[in-house]
Amino acid sequence: MVKFMSKTLVLEIPDEVFSSFQKQAESKGETAEKFVLEIILKNAPQKTNGNVENDEEAEKRFARWIGAANSGNPRSADNEQIDADLVAEYGKDL
Repeated sequence: MVKFMSKTLVLEIPDEVFSSFQKQAESKGETAEKFVLEIILKNAPQKTNGNVENDEEAEKRFARWIGAANSGNPRSADNEQIDADLVAEYGKDL
């Protein structure tokens, strides 16, 4: 079981919504609070923690940005040029 810190959250919801939650919870043998917490946990953003499926989804979202920036320098991805620029910049202070 995953342990995590918890916080108390007080929600004010309409009576008819609570009644619906309560009826559904009772049908599962649960409290309304537990039922609502399960809904929240199912729909909340999740940390990946090594979950391959979530990692793949995150990678796909990140991949949309590959190549999105244009520095205007055709050699901006040239590691040798980057190293030379760093040496030149940091060598000024020596």
